[in-house]
Amino acid sequence: MKFSKLIIWASYVSVFFSCTGLSAQEQWGAFFTSIDATNLHGKKFKLQADVKAELVEDSAAARLWVRVDDNGKVSFFDNMWNKSIRDSSWKTYTIEGRIDSAAEQIVFGTLLELNGRFYFDNIKLLIENGKNKWRAIYAADFENGEIALEPGIGKGSLSGRNTSYTSSVQTTGTGKNSKSLLIEGAGIPDYGNSKTAGKFADINGIKLYYEVYGEGPPLVVMHGNGGSISGAADFYPELIKKYKVIAIDSRSQGRSTDADKPLTYDQMASDVNELLNQLNIDSAYMWGQSDGAILCILMAKDYPRKTKKVLAFAPNMQPDSAALHGWVVNSVNHTIQTTESPREKKLNIMMRDYPNVPFSDLEKIQAPCLIMGGDRDMIRLEHLVKLFQHIPNSQLCILPGATHAGSWEQEERFLSIMNDFFLKPFSMPDSRSWVE
Repeated sequence: MKFSKLIIWASYVSVFFSCTGLSAQEQWGAFFTSIDATNLHGKKFKLQADVKAELVEDSAAARLWVRVDDNGKVSFFDNMWNKSIRDSSWKTYTIEGRIDSAAEQIVFGTLLELNGRFYFDNIKLLIENGKNKWRAIYAADFENGEIALEPGIGKGSLSGRNTSYTSSVQTTGTGKNSKSLLIEGAGIPDYGNSKTAGKFADINGIKLYYEVYGEGPPLVVMHGNGGSISGAADFYPELIKKYKVIAIDSRSQGRSTDADKPLTYDQMASDVNELLNQLNIDSAYMWGQSDGAILCILMAKDYPRKTKKVLAFAPNMQPDSAALHGWVVNSVNHTIQTTESPREKKLNIMMRDYPNVPFSDLEKIQAPCLIMGGDRDMIRLEHLVKLFQHIPNSQLCILPGATHAGSWEQEERFLSIMNDFFLKPFSMPDSRSWVE
């Protein structure tokens, strides 16, 4: 299935507020400060700063961000997700919002993605003080040489603390001989757009883009509909420690090209098989999310020699409401009818019409398969159970309190389950022995 925007959002937000570790900060970092908001309830605010960015990669960016905390909850959050700063000249940027009636603090600062030199000056938090009147309750112009912002997204959290970003005060401010805050990122991997690890292979009439990282047993990573290699960026740093990761942009997605014919999952599985042939890889572990999970199962069914083990997160083997919740089917049909993007329409038509795999065909699969999903998934739980029941060497795992993006929402748990499944002997214990 698709909904790559949902998956990316879930991935990003869960990381941004997580306190569990640093793996996801490989490609981004943040700096912050905070203000007591208990005497500011109901007030409008503006976060304002002058920013310029000198980028190493086109996809690098700077942003401002604001979060209003309310007794452990977030009542406001904005990180300029659709307004990335990539301009190399000074410009003023603003985030506006309102402080709710139970707010405890406002946390705000800078957000950096990938490599570059990112400059900030005249950072201000302004509070409305009458009609069209604003009062600064925080201001940093860096003229005193103090950096003023701390690494991370808040006190007590490890998220956003990325040692690949260094901060300093430089004489490069908005005025003559004035100072500004420079945050510099270097040596940060650009998963999905790597100039060193990325390659194109001539596969079945297209240019298939892929990236290879690490050593160890091969692991093929396949993304969801409309996604790309970069969607699993949170996971690569840990996976590279244990596997030779082969991440693939499926045809018509990411940086891979397309052919002038309808898209099918069978064709995409053939692309994966041919790439493994070209890379001289006899067999590999397979991990796929959503549409990528469909490809994993098709690889096990149609290319058994290439498939060592399969972890399929939220696959569907039918395209209708027997496998998907009705609101998912309706969303796909609505997108087909309304989208102005030929590519998006083509991808959604594939989801509407495919796959169509009889359960009896799954009984031919011999590779060990782990069928996973969230208990609040887009895929019906009964469909995941049927897949588990019809694949002979299979295990089933439903993550509690998880959606279609459960592997991102519960990253640490997911990685632990993945590594146990791939790296430990496969088993299918039977409770029947307890009573015999």
